Amino acid sequence: MKMQNIFWSAAILLICNFISRCLGFVYKIILVRLIGAEGIGITEMVSPVYSLALVAASLGIPLAMSKLLASEIGRRRFQNLRLIQQTSLALLIVLGAGVTLLCALLAPLLLQNLNPEARTLNYLRALTPAIFIVTVCSGFRAYFQATKQIGIIGVSQNIEQTVRVLAGAALVSALLPQGLPTALLGVAAATVLGELAGLFYIWLQYHRQRPENTETPSLSRFSIGLSLLTYGAPVTVQRLISSGILLLQATMLPLALVQSGLNSSQATAAYGNFSGVALALIHLPGIFTATLAMALLPAIAEIDNDKMCLSRRINQSLHLTAVIAAPFSLLFFSHATELCSWLFHAPEAAPPLRILALGAFFIYAQTALTSILQGMGKLNSLLISLLLSGGVFLLAIRLLVPLYGLPGAAVAYLMLAASACMCDYTCLKLACAMRLDILNIFIKPLLALLPCIMILKTAKQFCSAVINNDLIVFLLAGSICGLAYLLLLGLLGGLPSVMLRYLHRPFAGYRK
Repeated sequence: MKMQNIFWSAAILLICNFISRCLGFVYKIILVRLIGAEGIGITEMVSPVYSLALVAASLGIPLAMSKLLASEIGRRRFQNLRLIQQTSLALLIVLGAGVTLLCALLAPLLLQNLNPEARTLNYLRALTPAIFIVTVCSGFRAYFQATKQIGIIGVSQNIEQTVRVLAGAALVSALLPQGLPTALLGVAAATVLGELAGLFYIWLQYHRQRPENTETPSLSRFSIGLSLLTYGAPVTVQRLISSGILLLQATMLPLALVQSGLNSSQATAAYGNFSGVALALIHLPGIFTATLAMALLPAIAEIDNDKMCLSRRINQSLHLTAVIAAPFSLLFFSHATELCSWLFHAPEAAPPLRILALGAFFIYAQTALTSILQGMGKLNSLLISLLLSGGVFLLAIRLLVPLYGLPGAAVAYLMLAASACMCDYTCLKLACAMRLDILNIFIKPLLALLPCIMILKTAKQFCSAVINNDLIVFLLAGSICGLAYLLLLGLLGGLPSVMLRYLHRPFAGYRK
């Protein structure tokens, strides 16, 4: 059994996570272009059912297993590791197989309020083998997390995503001439193949270094199983609620779109444009903010009761989030139609994207604040925030979407993000009596962004006069705007200290 340096492993995981998210975004572009808004709408409707099945199949056991393994390693009771691993995997195999079978048999019941037509049912049934594979794979990932070999987890995720993208592009292209229902089976098959490749790699790594039973274990299988289920219960409840909210969204939103005047097929396509295109684009900067969130978890966990340090770190994370969000918000708002058309061939997704761009900061800040609360162990606070913000979201869908269609759905999503941020911030304020750094988080990024509106327009006009290609003009103008934004932010003293460490010497004088 090997134990790797946690910082080196975490760095590998961050890089792998970045690559995986980039591959996922490219795959979403490929799918939307191949199967269209209606096809992606079907996959997005099935996704919450699939996520709910994954939660039910694992029951929080991987997280509990990782904690139990780490605890035994810390106490140097290595004789228990093999038994913990075997017991956990046995539970995961039984649960995974049972949920997979139930999901395949009960597919009509699970989809009766979503989209119970044949092509959706067949897509879900074709996807169900992945439930078993992911559940078993989570047991091996828990082992490597406990032994601090986090880089192996990241590599397995990259292998999984790479196989999924390559297989998906090949299978969907080959099956599309036979119709959308057959092409959707190719999408499901690609997911299964990707998960299988990830499982094979991580099993191979485990097989090379699995712990051996050199001494008699001091724990029984019963006590291990009880510990796993007891610790995993609160995590499972939280994830079930989160998946349930997504499932209600996938149920309510298409029905509300029908009430707004669309037929069933149009509502499915509109849902695909919103969930598969507009949300995919607005979450693109999440490639950076999610990496920040992963780095925050251990950084927050190691602070203990130092409230001043905790407050400072929260402000730093929100500052960095705001700096990232501001230029992307401008680009998404000003070039929504072009981005949706160039990348996805879906200009219909532009109106909700513009609305989402107005409150993008809340979407990204929610990820950071959630990670901070997780690092602090405030699971009850997260649960309350999830329930309140989810309730606001579902109520907003019910009231706004029948009246305003997709723009109403975008407003509802912003209300979800804003209410979650307010709930999370309230919990953090009560925990550490923090004061929000309004100057660096809000005022300086806004002051740096305002001149960039004119800079972007001027740069676009200048580039258009020289280059006769809209995409190249956008890339050049966007790059000029981004550099101008960083320069103005640096002159205002608003660059986060973590960014200053990696920028060149000209910015070093503005270090806070």
